[in-house]
Amino acid sequence: MLTPARTTILAILLLVVLIASWSKLRIADEDDHQPQRWLIDEHPAFRKDKKGV
Repeated sequence: MLTPARTTILAILLLVVLIASWSKLRIADEDDHQPQRWLIDEHPAFRKDKKGV
């Protein structure tokens, strides 16, 4: 069940997750929220000249 050892482990894991999520949100820039999609003409796999391959 919920023993003191398991409670301690859960508290440490929760602390790690909270610190990781806080640090990720703290350093997020507005540029990070821009769409990260390739346009079909710019994607290396679909270029006609195949310079990227």
